[in-house]
Amino acid sequence: MRGDHALLELLFLCALCEWILHMWMLARRTGLAAGVTLMVAMMATAAPAAETEKTATVMAVSEMCGGCVKKVTRRFDGVRGIGAIRCSIEDQTVTLIPEKGVRLSPRGVWEAMEGIGKTPVKMVCPTGTFTSKPSA
Repeated sequence: MRGDHALLELLFLCALCEWILHMWMLARRTGLAAGVTLMVAMMATAAPAAETEKTATVMAVSEMCGGCVKKVTRRFDGVRGIGAIRCSIEDQTVTLIPEKGVRLSPRGVWEAMEGIGKTPVKMVCPTGTFTSKPSA
């Protein structure tokens, strides 16, 4: 479990470094004040993203296509407690981000995915890492 969270943190840091480099180049082109103002505004929004990663449920699936994205989105769209749904065809992952103060049930999410024919290969969530249906 800790290794998966460390990987998520590393990916977030890589994206942040890439963004900082981009902002530095923008500051050089547009003038320091504009670039710094934009950087401060963007960093203010980056902190909540790190918190979101701690509460998200990320599932790897064996296949992901446009139809799968529609199926997953239809299944979880409008479900109470789910704030956002992110599907990655490239990474073959589904990420569910709960609303603030909500903890998603790993078993409930797993069964919902099974119900649409997208049984997770692996699930990483705040309560643990699962490669089979969670017991609770």
